[in-house]
Amino acid sequence: MTRFITKFVLVGAVAALAIAMSVAPSDAAKRRAAAKSAACLGPAFCSTNCQGGICAVNLCGTDGKWYPAILTPICLEGLCVNRQKKC
Repeated sequence: MTRFITKFVLVGAVAALAIAMSVAPSDAAKRRAAAKSAACLGPAFCSTNCQGGICAVNLCGTDGKWYPAILTPICLEGLCVNRQKKC
């Protein structure tokens, strides 16, 4: 009787491991998730291209891409928020 219980528990453990391995995300899925997280999350501002004390301001859109800001297209370099080389 104990052999039957031992075999039953062993088969259950192997089945649980197989299910867990098949449900785990693949490396490609992990890379896609990391690439999506690199996109911006709106509403956020970013300042780039600082030349002569004036920087260009970009706004994060709802699709996760950066667009030039319409209402505040420039800012003074000392007052700009989130200064980056590229956004």
